[in-house]
Amino acid sequence: MRTRQWLFLLKAVISLLIIKAGLRLFSFNRFKKLFSRVTKNERNVTHSEQYVQDTAWAVRTAAHVLPVSLTCLPQALAVKYLLRLDPNLPLNIGVQQSATAGFEAHAWVERAGRIVVGEWPEGKTYRPLWVWE
Repeated sequence: MRTRQWLFLLKAVISLLIIKAGLRLFSFNRFKKLFSRVTKNERNVTHSEQYVQDTAWAVRTAAHVLPVSLTCLPQALAVKYLLRLDPNLPLNIGVQQSATAGFEAHAWVERAGRIVVGEWPEGKTYRPLWVWE
């Protein structure tokens, strides 16, 4: 791997571990307030498509190699944090209810209507309940 990829991966690992710890230590409302404070930005930067894809790749890769469970929510939060200067990447939390699977929740990050991280299997559709800009 190139140095740039290692740096993306290192940032993703650190972000995921801190987010995972925060989600376990705090109530979601408290975590949300803290996360909003650290992701608040005064300036806007539109990242290149390659930068966004490299960040998403690093988060997905780190989530699969770390020895802890890092589901869609920590992954979406990590991407949102790492790309926090870009206002065009909302984090969505949605639900699906089906007769066979019951109630399911899912988190994903989009850019221009395309999912950056948090893709779901073919045939599933999640209805957004909350969008975190």
